[in-house]
Amino acid sequence: MPLQQVKFAPGIDKQNTTVGAQGRWVDSDNVRFRYGLPEKVSGWSSLITDTIVGVARKQHAFVDISGNRYVAIGTDKFLLLYFEGQLYDITPLRATLSSATIATTDTSAVCEITTGSAHGLIAGDIVLLDNVTLPGGTGYTDADFEDKLFQVTGVSSTTTFTITQSSAATGTVATGGSIDVKPYENVGPAEQSYGYGWGTDTWGAGGWGDASSANDVVLEPGLWSLDNFGQVLIATIANGKTFTWNAGATTPLTVRASTTTSGFETTNNPTASRLTLVSPTTRHLVHLGTETTIGTPSTQDDMFIRFSDQENINDYSNCY
Repeated sequence: MPLQQVKFAPGIDKQNTTVGAQGRWVDSDNVRFRYGLPEKVSGWSSLITDTIVGVARKQHAFVDISGNRYVAIGTDKFLLLYFEGQLYDITPLRATLSSATIATTDTSAVCEITTGSAHGLIAGDIVLLDNVTLPGGTGYTDADFEDKLFQVTGVSSTTTFTITQSSAATGTVATGGSIDVKPYENVGPAEQSYGYGWGTDTWGAGGWGDASSANDVVLEPGLWSLDNFGQVLIATIANGKTFTWNAGATTPLTVRASTTTSGFETTNNPTASRLTLVSPTTRHLVHLGTETTIGTPSTQDDMFIRFSDQENINDYSNCY
């Protein structure tokens, strides 16, 4: 039998079976088509050498009016900005806890920090330490803590929590010094899980001694909504607040996302929304699954939608 030339049509046919897709390619890996023929795609290379902390679940690319290109990345721990080969931490901060004290234990790297008021932290939260003055005898220097990020490893009470240094202390100090604690906004857990314990089921739903059903309460993972209002990044924590970051600021890469960004404040925005988006033509900021009473998270309704005034993302006086 003479040889016959078999011509395959370009592209991958995933709609038909392998028998039905006669004369078509049905599967591929790292392949693209050029001039109707398959071509191997080269390997991947990393844009950066830095390691992103946390699970990245949202990414949004946008351009400022000068043509600079940015990529915002939201993880369960941080809000990061990729710009010209570098990552910048623009995670919003909560209120500063001033003049906290620190305690150390000889040969232990665990340090206990005591705040003057309730810190509201949970294990896994990120804190930035500033204006550090350590007590004598710890074996550490101020520079070991100054302007450094730490993860909360434990919470002893409403005013005490622990962090872990990279090396052990060489002395035991009951408490002393002075540190400003700047907590990062809490985004949420790294993964979705079921909720257990008191309150996960209705009274009488099960027999005496029976555990409540595990699927009654779901603890959602940390998520972000990212969009842009022109050159301004809009970042909303799922079921939380909305923050902005202005690429047009004088030194934008040195500032963080905030509710008080000059000219683009979000202080009048809802404080609990499932997600947000910007209407590109009418220029409204839309909150989905948000509060029926702004500023009262307990009124959050998954079916409630609220939008800002046109061209003003902080004015909700005329919306119904």
